[in-house]
Amino acid sequence: NDLLNKVNEIALKNFNIKQLYPNQRIVISNILESICDDSCTEEDTYLKGKQIVLLPTGAGKSLCFLIPALIIPGITLIIYPLLALMADQHRRMLDANISCVIFRGNQSIEERNNNFQKITDGAKIIIANPEVLQNNDLTDRLSKINISHIAIDEAHCVSEWGDTFRPSYLTLGKIIKKLKPKCVTAFTATASPTVLDRISQLLFENSAHIIQGETDRPNIHYSVVYADAKKKAVLEQVIINQKPLIVFCPTRKITENIARFLQEYYKTKHNKGDLVKFYHAGLTKEEKDI
Repeated sequence: NDLLNKVNEIALKNFNIKQLYPNQRIVISNILESICDDSCTEEDTYLKGKQIVLLPTGAGKSLCFLIPALIIPGITLIIYPLLALMADQHRRMLDANISCVIFRGNQSIEERNNNFQKITDGAKIIIANPEVLQNNDLTDRLSKINISHIAIDEAHCVSEWGDTFRPSYLTLGKIIKKLKPKCVTAFTATASPTVLDRISQLLFENSAHIIQGETDRPNIHYSVVYADAKKKAVLEQVIINQKPLIVFCPTRKITENIARFLQEYYKTKHNKGDLVKFYHAGLTKEEKDI
């Protein structure tokens, strides 16, 4: 049908994706039907418009809300947990020629007004975090611009953070009611049954359709290596695996020390010390771009 053709067209044109996974198609179809299919009754769309999507990392969850955002009438509001993630996704959307705006804390009135002007001019996506949505003036304005779909990324944070240090997550259910979207979708890569129940309770009043992909990743395995000399143990793993690796470290200082240790090894043995780079939150934007 026309909607399916449009989905395929946008996937290829904006994201260079030639074929979507079955679970992606299911989620996208449910979103489009709940918003665009006038023939559906309220009963038909009751759960289609209330989804919890549990798909593993790499399964393309972002496409499940970005593709519909370019098709549906109205605006898509995407809620992310971290400012860094918001900035990264904003950059990716601009790279895909998708007009979007960010609402975050400490913005001036002028910045907010500029964002709403961009929405008036055709921006289809709003990026925000739960904290900025505590601003009643902002949500009052958002309630008047026809938000059709709210997508909540990393939705396990609703349960795992809401009851501890991010109480703003506990208010998302009330914010959803205030903005009155036709469709709400919560996305996560990992959630226990208890966490899923909590997400359903807080966001959907215990009435949500759950779409769950296969979370087992046969290409990933875990093991524990006990070592007193940790640098030596890391080096052994690097040599044994002989493939691109990411080494996670507990602190910035240790990250840099391990990287320089591996750089020295590759420089001495293979004259290729530049093969190893370190990355952490303390780097400048210019350093991260290298």
